[in-house]
Amino acid sequence: MDTQHRADASAVAAAFGMSGLNARSLRQQLLTWLVAPLAVLLVAGTLFSYWVALRSATITYDRALLDPALALAEHVDSENGSTVLDLPKVAQDVLRIDSYDRIYFSVSRLNGELLAGQPEMPAPPPVVPVGHRTFYYGTVNAERVRIAALYVPQPNGPVVIQVAETMVKRNRLTREILIGETVPDLMIATMAMVLVWLGILRSLAPLERLRTEIAQRSARDLRPLDGSYAPSEVRPLVGTLNELLGDLRDALDAQQRFTANAAHQLRTPLAGLQTQVELALRQPASESMLRSLHQLRSATVRAAHLANQLLALSRAEPGGRRPDALRTIDLRSIAQDAASIWVPRALPKDLDLGFELATAPTVGDARLLRDLLDNLIENAIRYTPAGGSITVRTAVEDDAAVLSVVDDGPGIALDQREQVFQRFYRVPGATGDGSGLGLAIVQEIVNAHQARITIEDGPDGRGTLIRVYFAKAPPGQPPAA
Repeated sequence: MDTQHRADASAVAAAFGMSGLNARSLRQQLLTWLVAPLAVLLVAGTLFSYWVALRSATITYDRALLDPALALAEHVDSENGSTVLDLPKVAQDVLRIDSYDRIYFSVSRLNGELLAGQPEMPAPPPVVPVGHRTFYYGTVNAERVRIAALYVPQPNGPVVIQVAETMVKRNRLTREILIGETVPDLMIATMAMVLVWLGILRSLAPLERLRTEIAQRSARDLRPLDGSYAPSEVRPLVGTLNELLGDLRDALDAQQRFTANAAHQLRTPLAGLQTQVELALRQPASESMLRSLHQLRSATVRAAHLANQLLALSRAEPGGRRPDALRTIDLRSIAQDAASIWVPRALPKDLDLGFELATAPTVGDARLLRDLLDNLIENAIRYTPAGGSITVRTAVEDDAAVLSVVDDGPGIALDQREQVFQRFYRVPGATGDGSGLGLAIVQEIVNAHQARITIEDGPDGRGTLIRVYFAKAPPGQPPAA
């Protein structure tokens, strides 16, 4: 039943997990649906800005590139049946002067005959109406250029004037326009992504708080979740989880009450049966009858011990604890009270049960602490061979009040030290007639006090040393009697 409740609690905790799930987390989905479209819009905006910048630069410089072509067209004339460029060489050189780009020009017939200018100019488009102007890209001296072509009618046949310009100014203007439009967009998009990320983190903080609250609980901490800080969309889920936790708590309480009532009801008839067996053993009887009575007495003692263990376990479980029983108490006084009970019980096995006690104040339930120590001592007596020794110690180490029990028995293997705290678990091959509940009760009491328990090898690697670390009581609070 405890394993089932632990699995249920783990499932509830996993329901609020932000990682480790097969499906994407809510944070990832929100980022995908918010940031991804924003990134797509940013890329689309950048491409559009590049197109606008390129178009603006092209239109602006095409107009400027057409001016030299128009100027050359004014100086094209027909003389003596031939077409010539009536423009001095100095003026032609002035047309080619530019601070950033190289300028080329040519005046030629449609058949390709060069009348003036540079011969390396590419041929104009073949089909263009006379009087039409056009712009296109080409290559001059292995450089990409923009060319303005102007078709001029002449008596001897139309001529085409070409003016070419390298791309330095155009690329520079395109880059400046692109940067001027893209950088602000990029900054806005970056800030938007940061704000989206912070908004998601802030919005999901209540869910993370719920997840942390559930993850920090033990398997038996089934208190209702505080949904007051949860968003309105999550509160129905919190309410449903609280109903589930309530059902689990009721089932666990019912199980605990049944165990406690059954154990309590068994104590009286078992005590009566044990008394009757003791009386029967004092009466004359045959040898076989005496053997049966001895076996009956052993079984009755084990059954009574199991009933007492079940009662102790029900007291240690969350539903059986009394919050008002917590008080400042000295572990030394708990051990002193236990000495008068357990020293006589260790004598029949010739065990040396010793107590080395120092003041060790803590805050706890005296009855539960006594149950813890009783189970530790009983386990040590049960599994330590005759003639061995057991030592109970109390002390203060750093900020902890420490209770320890060490014996020179067979010890507990390293791979068994976690499993011995399970209910009804017994180490394979262990001697004795224990019920397997002693250390389970100890673990419940340790959990109830938010303490820590360790199992180590005894001195010289022999036996078992069990330490329980409790929080040290605040100074100035005298231990209760």
